[in-house]
Amino acid sequence: MSTPALPRRRILIIDDNPSIHQDFRKILNATESSTSLDALETAIFGAPQGRAGGAYSFEVDSASQGEEGIQRVQEAAREGRPYSLAFVDIRMPPGIDGVETAARLWKADEDLQVVLCSAYADYSWEEVAQRLGINQRLLILRKPFDNIEVRQMAHALAQKWDLARQSRNREEELEKAVALRTHELEATNSRLIQEMEDRALLETRLAQAHRLESLGRLASGMANEISSPLGFVSTNLNHLRLALEKRAAGEPLEDPAELLEACRDAIQGTDRLKRIVQDVKLFARVSPQQGAAVDVGKVLRESVARAEQALGPRVKRVLELQEVPPALASEEGLGQVFLNLLVNAAQAMPESHPEPMIRIATRQQGSEILVEIQDNGSGIEAEHLPHIFEPFYTTKPGGSGLGLSICHGIITGFGGDISVDSAPGKGTTFRIKLPRAA
Repeated sequence: MSTPALPRRRILIIDDNPSIHQDFRKILNATESSTSLDALETAIFGAPQGRAGGAYSFEVDSASQGEEGIQRVQEAAREGRPYSLAFVDIRMPPGIDGVETAARLWKADEDLQVVLCSAYADYSWEEVAQRLGINQRLLILRKPFDNIEVRQMAHALAQKWDLARQSRNREEELEKAVALRTHELEATNSRLIQEMEDRALLETRLAQAHRLESLGRLASGMANEISSPLGFVSTNLNHLRLALEKRAAGEPLEDPAELLEACRDAIQGTDRLKRIVQDVKLFARVSPQQGAAVDVGKVLRESVARAEQALGPRVKRVLELQEVPPALASEEGLGQVFLNLLVNAAQAMPESHPEPMIRIATRQQGSEILVEIQDNGSGIEAEHLPHIFEPFYTTKPGGSGLGLSICHGIITGFGGDISVDSAPGKGTTFRIKLPRAA
């Protein structure tokens, strides 16, 4: 089975001696009958890479002067059928010499392999290198030359020309791939930037919507909380006004005890309004604040004493106050939170409870101070638990719904956390985590 030949490559002979052209054609256009020469060539130099046992075939063109050779190389490049190799004689009177021809050939085709041929020492290697530079596309061949040497040189340089062009094509492909990938990355980066900007805009709008929603809930809550006592006050005052108008018209005055009761109800309603206003003002003042080292146990004991009236004698107090480091908070803020939770716990005990109990405990948990206020009261329904720290959310008749929201704001303002665990009939536990003071 015959081995397929390598691609046909174009070779240009530039020499002013016609017999040299004939010699090159005989050597480079050798027929298949020259098997012994091919075998010797393969044994000495090896088969061309990539096609074991294969061989290049050559298309040989001629030019008698340097200018003619340059023109042929230019035309071949324009046609897309470039020469891979040129054998150039150094002496070609009366035209330009081979060294000048080689320099101009490379301007026409930078990939062209050039072999300078000479029987005379017209130029030293140093002179050639000075004029053409140390160039990997240049070889020197002395005349008279050996046939095998010329053929092997032609095969080697043709293969070198192929590899150089393959390498350049690969580089161009890589450059295109890199350019394409760079364009894709730039497009992706632009999309990411746009998405980030759109997300920031959406987050801003969402925050604004949350603020508007919070303001709406605050306004709605205040309206609901104020409307009931305000209507109570208005009704009683109208009753008093009508009674006084009748008295002024000469009619007998109504029962003074009934009018006095209306006055008491109106005062009770205004007191209720006053408490709502105070809670709202306190809620508005809740913000992150600078804490100091606070003795949590001391504040808890004082809070229990202040809640004595609300707790009464029937509620059992269980104090489990471990020694803990000072917490980062304020005595006033913690006292308000503890008092609110203790009063809420007392109010969660139904009158029918056989053994009402409140457990107050402290312990250190890592770098935090943990405070637990637990009662065995009626507990909180599961649907209410996610909302108990929201402003104006309450399940107690007459409650403002701001107490626990204020507690949450105070604790989180110190960098702490407050949570609740409760179930109907099993009581409620509030857990407060406070950062440890440095």
